[in-house]
Amino acid sequence: MIDIHDAHDAARSWNEFFIHIATIVLGLLIAVGLEQMVEYIHHRHQAREARESIQREIADNLAIMRSNQQHLVAEQEQLSKDLDLLNSRASDAVVLPHLEYAWYSMRPHDAAWSAAKVDGSLALIPSSQIGNANYFYASHLEIAPTHFAYFTDMDTAVAIVDHATTAGKLTEFDRQQLLSLTESAMGHNRVIFYISSYQILALQSNDLQ
Repeated sequence: MIDIHDAHDAARSWNEFFIHIATIVLGLLIAVGLEQMVEYIHHRHQAREARESIQREIADNLAIMRSNQQHLVAEQEQLSKDLDLLNSRASDAVVLPHLEYAWYSMRPHDAAWSAAKVDGSLALIPSSQIGNANYFYASHLEIAPTHFAYFTDMDTAVAIVDHATTAGKLTEFDRQQLLSLTESAMGHNRVIFYISSYQILALQSNDLQ
């Protein structure tokens, strides 16, 4: 047989009942408030870490982009010389040793930016502070096909020059191919240099605090 006892703390009046309910509600509000405060502090910490990581990455990328631009200038000058040589109709013995299609490009870092996007910490940073950084990373992806086309032009030209050097002669077909590849490479070089100038400005003007 089960004995049922009255609750010792049962409210004896409406006043006590409402006080009891208010105490429960207040306790819940405090618990929710503390949880939100902890989450807010965590988000601030997460955002600060993301800012610091991206700022360090931006500083590294600025140095990389400046170095890449210097190489682009030197490569454009060499391509111009190659074009002059090919158009000069000089003998193969004169042209072949001086044709050069070397390129250099260091890939900018994007680990910190990508990680911040994946873990959601990037969304915790005001959009007004990441506009320039977002332009840099987005434009770098968009111009990737132009980089690939440029490197392909240069490497294809190297293959033709290497084969001609081994054969000891530059056929008319080879010369025409090299002319086409050289002009194409010069165009791609100009586009990459133009876009990279804006990318450098974006890195210099980043608003992360």
